[in-house]
Amino acid sequence: MDPCLFARARVTAVIAAWGMPLVGVPASVADATRPASPYPQDALTPLYERAAESILRQPGIPAKGYCLVFGAGEGRLAYHLASRSGLRIIGIEPDARKLVSARKALHRAGLYGDRIALHEGPLTRLRYRSYAASLVVSDSVFAQGVCRGSAAEMVRMIRPDGGIAIIGQPPGCPSRLRRQDLAKWLDAGGLNYRITEDATGLWARIDRGPLDGAGEWTHMWGDLGNTACSCDRRTTDDFCVLWFGEPGPSVMVDRHWEPVSPLYKNGRFIVPGFDRIVCCDAYNGARLWDLVVPNAARIGMMRDAGWLALGQEILYAAVEDRCLCIDVETGRVTRTFHPPQDDMHWGYIALDQNRLFGSEQTPYASYLAAKTGRGAEGNQLGRGDDRMLITSKALFCQDAETGKLLWTYTCAGAPAVIANPTICVGDGAVYFVESRDPAVVSDADGRVPMADFTKGQAESLVKLDKTTGKVLWRHQRDMTCRHVFHLSYAKGILVASGCTTVGRNYWYHLRAYHARDGSIAWQRDLDSTFDVGDKNHGKQDKHPMIIGETVQLKQGNFNLYDGTPLGLKFSTSNCADCAASMNHVFTRNRGVAHIISLNSGGDGRPLCSALRPGCYISIIPAGGVIMLPAFSAGCTCNHTIQTTITWLPR
Repeated sequence: MDPCLFARARVTAVIAAWGMPLVGVPASVADATRPASPYPQDALTPLYERAAESILRQPGIPAKGYCLVFGAGEGRLAYHLASRSGLRIIGIEPDARKLVSARKALHRAGLYGDRIALHEGPLTRLRYRSYAASLVVSDSVFAQGVCRGSAAEMVRMIRPDGGIAIIGQPPGCPSRLRRQDLAKWLDAGGLNYRITEDATGLWARIDRGPLDGAGEWTHMWGDLGNTACSCDRRTTDDFCVLWFGEPGPSVMVDRHWEPVSPLYKNGRFIVPGFDRIVCCDAYNGARLWDLVVPNAARIGMMRDAGWLALGQEILYAAVEDRCLCIDVETGRVTRTFHPPQDDMHWGYIALDQNRLFGSEQTPYASYLAAKTGRGAEGNQLGRGDDRMLITSKALFCQDAETGKLLWTYTCAGAPAVIANPTICVGDGAVYFVESRDPAVVSDADGRVPMADFTKGQAESLVKLDKTTGKVLWRHQRDMTCRHVFHLSYAKGILVASGCTTVGRNYWYHLRAYHARDGSIAWQRDLDSTFDVGDKNHGKQDKHPMIIGETVQLKQGNFNLYDGTPLGLKFSTSNCADCAASMNHVFTRNRGVAHIISLNSGGDGRPLCSALRPGCYISIIPAGGVIMLPAFSAGCTCNHTIQTTITWLPR
């Protein structure tokens, strides 16, 4: 059977409503609203009820997602879990007779094929991809008091970074499970576990942590430093499909508009759509929540700042004149913060532990998908040297828990404005580039031509203390940028990058500065060989990647500290932007999703020859997997698949 079966199939035998919003029964639902039990009211009934309630009351148990019943028996534990939670349940059972009986019973309850599906198979080698479930339980251990199958195989199914297995019995079961037998079975699987024995029964709990070497992608360009690198060390040259499906293209922003990147942290895959945010389990695709957020779909992100910042428990979303604090577990907005000035909109946003950074910008300065015409050329938001840069008039810092204002920076002295794509955080400081050019400062709509922002000697590189907002240094620096303008921080070095037109070609420029004092470290000017006649495919909009101690662009890679060329170049024709792990670069090449090894460079190889990424950052290597939402929405090119997909490095 297809190993992707668990997470993708639509047929009744697997899960008919895969990909639809998980509208489950809350754990607090009243008994009267639960589906009528198809099982006899016998001595086992209260035991199953107590078992289900004990499992669901455990801390960290997900409210939604996939649950695997390892040894499903006659389906009674699956029934009681489904009727008390929003979980979708897959059971595996080696006894065909029990399986037939279970399917008939669950069908009578109206749960089979929608909330529950059962498969026949051995418990020693499951036919599913790894990481398929957020919760793993066992009916056979409960009913028979015996641990069957392979404990290691069971744990292979638990998704990393938050997945849980709860195995055991409540008191009073006819076939009693012995603590030593449970421990012996778990030890044979080489597992870390915790066994408790109290009034709720004998239970073993296994908590799966993050994969070793797995990275994160919590901000627009990966992290607070805008490095465009997840620091994930698990990507390899060999990979397979882990899952694919919803959310599909219908909820996405048109790819030509270059929307914000997806995010990843703690097993959650945050997919920004068209005025909505969708949260999925990164390892099995379960849709955890879907929140409608009007007027949130910012576009042209290479000339703006990302509007999402993902923390441990809260997703912060900057939308117009407020910041929504969204509980990552439930998708509910728990608090709303505002910028210091009531008449300003919230621009840049970033989270650094308990500090939330933001910028104040002119209302409606950011481009929104809902207010922009369709088409690749029209959505470049200006052409050639006239590309518009989104700017802010002030920076501020709030307490991330309470929203209390901690400090505000308003460009003291001569008036100035800040380039949104240059704001970054690192090493106890906030960095950015500001301009004091009179035409830029007097701009009324918060959008200025890049050429105006960087002309003459009006621009300065600035460093603020992130705790107090105090200016630590400010230096006038001539930034050679006309098409795109970025600033990144890593390991004590600031890298400014931009693109200009020289003759018939685009040129990229790298300027590196020591973060301690703003002094110049090195600089490079790189011929891109892209004809300036091709203005509409983003070749002039690339963001550099800082990977470990190297700076990487298509034109080459360089030592972060002194700019020494290291010899790795890409031969791709990519027109989307790149994201990096520690081992690979992910981009679009010849129209399809591509992976390029940092050991060899060159063309790389397709991730999927029939699947197209979006027009900006859309492939995210994080959490030990490779994720791509259906960011090809709006594509009319010759590519047949539009789906969200995740690959697993082998």
